[in-house]
Amino acid sequence: MPYGFTMRQWLAIALLGLPACGGLTEGFQVRDTTVTVRTDAAFTRSADFPARVESTLQSALDYWGGSWSDLAGSAIVFEGAAHVECGSNGPSTGCFDGDIRVTTQDAGRTISCVEATVLVHEVGHAVIGDAGHDDPRWMDFAVLVETLIGRTGYDASGPTSCDPVANVWRHPPRG
Repeated sequence: MPYGFTMRQWLAIALLGLPACGGLTEGFQVRDTTVTVRTDAAFTRSADFPARVESTLQSALDYWGGSWSDLAGSAIVFEGAAHVECGSNGPSTGCFDGDIRVTTQDAGRTISCVEATVLVHEVGHAVIGDAGHDDPRWMDFAVLVETLIGRTGYDASGPTSCDPVANVWRHPPRG
């Protein structure tokens, strides 16, 4: 082995280098919530990413009438795959099952900002549950989107536009 390292030492060095290659990155804490990044989306590598996650979560909690205690002890994972698994719901762009998982892609394109993921939608499930999307707040996120407009997005070449996604669940009224 070069430099006198054993195979085990080379493996440890390689594993330490995974985050730089878009592999699993152990994340950070936002209040009492763990955030993990498993994507190479440029916005997750920006210096303002932790603050943007926190401010987006705060806006979502305000919209849904929740508090940080609704997310305490849970995890939020940003995935680079086109879909996340969501139990019996199958592949989806987001999932809440006690933890939140969201993809950083939309229709195969990499998203440019946390506000364009389905994070706000999944926070709704964390706060109010409502798997059937019966609450009228699912129908129109315009007020929430207004609080997120004007932020910078990031792509491989640098800053770009960030277009928050409403992530509404439009369906005919029941009854």
